[in-house]
Amino acid sequence: MSVSGHVDTMDHVTPVYQRMPNINHATSVKKAPVEDDMSNTQTTASRSTISHFKDVPEMTLTVRMSSSPIGLLKYFYCTLLRSVALYWSGQLGNLGVILDKESEGDHKFAENLQKYQEKLGINMSLYYEPLPKNKRVLSVVKRKGHGYNRQLYSSFIMDKFISTPIIAWIDTDGKFTTPVTRENIINGNKLRVKGMDTFRNHWMRSWDKFTEQMIGKRMPSDFMTFFPVYIWRDTITNCRNYILKYLKVSSIEEAYIRVGSQDSSIHMSPVNIIMTYAFYFEKERYDWHIDIGNMDLEKYNKLHLMPGHELTSPDLTPDFHVTLHDKYYKDPKNIVNRQAYCAAANNTVLNMEQDIKKICEPFKTNVMWVLFEFCNTVKQGHLTTWCKNKNTHCSSMIREHYDKTRQLVNKGVYSLDLKKVKMVEDAANFYDIKCQPFL
Repeated sequence: MSVSGHVDTMDHVTPVYQRMPNINHATSVKKAPVEDDMSNTQTTASRSTISHFKDVPEMTLTVRMSSSPIGLLKYFYCTLLRSVALYWSGQLGNLGVILDKESEGDHKFAENLQKYQEKLGINMSLYYEPLPKNKRVLSVVKRKGHGYNRQLYSSFIMDKFISTPIIAWIDTDGKFTTPVTRENIINGNKLRVKGMDTFRNHWMRSWDKFTEQMIGKRMPSDFMTFFPVYIWRDTITNCRNYILKYLKVSSIEEAYIRVGSQDSSIHMSPVNIIMTYAFYFEKERYDWHIDIGNMDLEKYNKLHLMPGHELTSPDLTPDFHVTLHDKYYKDPKNIVNRQAYCAAANNTVLNMEQDIKKICEPFKTNVMWVLFEFCNTVKQGHLTTWCKNKNTHCSSMIREHYDKTRQLVNKGVYSLDLKKVKMVEDAANFYDIKCQPFL
């Protein structure tokens, strides 16, 4: 069997479709299974008294972190955590942070975070991942450092830490731009997935090649154009088991090393590998929103999809983002944060201070088109495709979204309390990190 060939006739590993019960953890340190030597510290609020998201399966907003380099910490505090404090409801689930177990700095980072969780209104679940048993994992992709390789490898074992049914996967440089609603996450019992055609980019073609070598299937779309990526936890389990069977290896470390060492010039994207697996083997569990640009659907299917797995018109329904990729989004005048906050607070019961009202005045009639963008240094937005000419369909979607968020703010699900942003900045001061003014 060729590692890079298709596997249409291979028996698929039986999926583990499990729905985890809601878990009310006390503050404690627990050991995961001995063979994985993983530990975690969790503080989770019971959902028994929560009403607004009670029909949404429990989830963990999950980020893989390290306390070094300092630039990573700056993104975490100034970009991700400040926006999480405003726009991610604790009713949806905890913020889960996976750290390096052997790093003293990571443990200190976790201790600093925990001091602020009550003030931020964010429950933290802090996990410690040991070094891979085979250290080649840290250097197999030659053009990337040990930390980056470790983060990539770690993506395939997130389910060994996170116990909630849904993993809401996000990068340290992801920035929320709006309160998150139920409809942004799930449609009925299907998790929303967004993707777009970025095959013109060399890194996308490289990801496609690595994905095919890992699971024998080409990517149907680029799933790295939005965050959070909402994934059923057991999809990661099932994908990992499939990779082991497909490559005939005994561990995900061995799989990562085997494929990565074949061609050190290619890139890998765990998000795309896992969501490509989900597309081919668990498509019915997800609600697909794929932007194929202005290409004809039949042509797109011939170029990128395997026979019998073609995209159909319902898979192309427009949807918007609740975050942008801050590292690759140019905003030199810091307009996005102001516009986003003002759009969320507009026409709500919030009693804004006069200086905030003054900041918001220029944005009163603006449409929050940034919801259809992900980054702007490369073409990863929908304003020339789904929302061509800023059409009324897309503007109506934005308006309906803010009708829902207004209800959430008025009900107290979101407080939009800017004091929380200040608390994050205070936490960042532990590392002498100074964030750009939020508004």
